[in-house]
Amino acid sequence: MTGYGLLAGAVLTAGAGVLPDIDEPGSTIARSYGFLTEAFAFLVHGLSGGHRKGTHSIIGAAVFTVGAWAAVHYDGTTAGKITLGVFLSLLLSAALRALHIGGHHGDALGIAAAATTIYWNVGLSSAWLCIALGAAAHIAGDMLTHGGCPIAYPLSRREVHLLPADMRFTTGKIAEHWIVSPLLLAAIVYLAWRETGGVGFAHHLDSIVAK
Repeated sequence: MTGYGLLAGAVLTAGAGVLPDIDEPGSTIARSYGFLTEAFAFLVHGLSGGHRKGTHSIIGAAVFTVGAWAAVHYDGTTAGKITLGVFLSLLLSAALRALHIGGHHGDALGIAAAATTIYWNVGLSSAWLCIALGAAAHIAGDMLTHGGCPIAYPLSRREVHLLPADMRFTTGKIAEHWIVSPLLLAAIVYLAWRETGGVGFAHHLDSIVAK
């Protein structure tokens, strides 16, 4: 993966870090394209059982991952390119909003970045892994809060937690800043290690900085 490919993978992973919240119309990712994404989030909310249900489960993470793989696999067709373009622009715009680069300018930048990524085929081979790692980090972060996540949904509605009751966070903001962000950073480092074979990782980072 080139330096540019690693950058694309990093942004995709960050975008996937908010992807499970597509089940909530008021979430960051649902607000990416106004009424269209909010309406889609409302639909997902109903189909997935509500907020922190289907999209915050093992099955939900698997659906996101398989969907990303299929979109890349069929990107040679017109329908595949459109699907992949919508998927990537949504994730990239959501990542920019998470970095407080939102509004119409951020969304336009997300669309442009998605088009560039598809046209130059930058980082697409690892897109499914970026989605899997980002979604997993988000779910893990929510499992640190009092609400937890029903990771076996719809087989079980039992909320699963990663911390004892007296150590859980009240809101997802603390977990997002102190847990999810480091997890996403670790995921990005893993992607770099995976693509460089581990041995040349330090040299690869030096070459990126040099550029």
